[in-house]
Amino acid sequence: MKKYSYLAFLLLLSLVLSCKSKQQVIPPGIETTIRFQEQQLVDSILQSALDYEALYTLLGNVKPMSSVRLYRFPLANTDSVKQTSGDIVDRKKQGNHLDRLYAIQQAVNRLDFPDLKFVLVPYKSAQDSIRLLQLSIVRMSSLDSLLRVKESFFGQFGLVPGADPATVVSTIENADRYERYRGYGYLFGYPDYAVDFFVEAALESSKTKKLLPRKFFQIPVYARGAGSFTYAYPEDHTPTLATDSVIYYRSEKVLEKYRKIRNNYLNTDSTLRAYQLLQDFYKQASF
Repeated sequence: MKKYSYLAFLLLLSLVLSCKSKQQVIPPGIETTIRFQEQQLVDSILQSALDYEALYTLLGNVKPMSSVRLYRFPLANTDSVKQTSGDIVDRKKQGNHLDRLYAIQQAVNRLDFPDLKFVLVPYKSAQDSIRLLQLSIVRMSSLDSLLRVKESFFGQFGLVPGADPATVVSTIENADRYERYRGYGYLFGYPDYAVDFFVEAALESSKTKKLLPRKFFQIPVYARGAGSFTYAYPEDHTPTLATDSVIYYRSEKVLEKYRKIRNNYLNTDSTLRAYQLLQDFYKQASF
């Protein structure tokens, strides 16, 4: 009997250890209470996306990628003496910022919609002690098409269709200045001539220290009529029906669709049940 009892004990112990090994590992110092506030955080992030330019990635395929939010955290190293050190961030002083960032990252990780990927990528450069992190949304099928069409540019980085969106964005963020400009221009869905102009104008300005004259093509978003989805073009250029108008009217159809359904998801305080809106949209979507 003792032998069988001992075997049963070992079996029970192995089951307990197995269950523990499958539990999520929480980094030291991180509180688990963020789950209580997670829905509100998710809705806030998604409302920012839907009310601005990311609408054209979330509810359509006008833009392969869109910015959602820019986060600022005082985490960057400002001490040149510590450039070779592995001990930069002090949890006692900066732990609250790490905890906030962890909450944001966990919320982003839970955003799961067909053909979409949210990526939170740190900017290469810092502003003194401020580390900037850009949250973007990528439509994966549009990204694959872009990488295929523009393989003569993206191929130099080893980026091909099927590449992970976070890898693509991180690669372009850390590319040289003018390659970064061109890569982002393509990712943000700007027409080729506008991307060419932006890169050439930046190069010229670096030589002359003067900003080349330009105009802006503005596409409205829900929150405002200008200044969100916009791109520059040469002052002497006239926007065309074949290029600029196509982008404008494709965007307009997506915006009108959003306007029709948005009020159905408003809370009493005028915040948006954005996660539910997207869930319902993708249950009915045909793409």
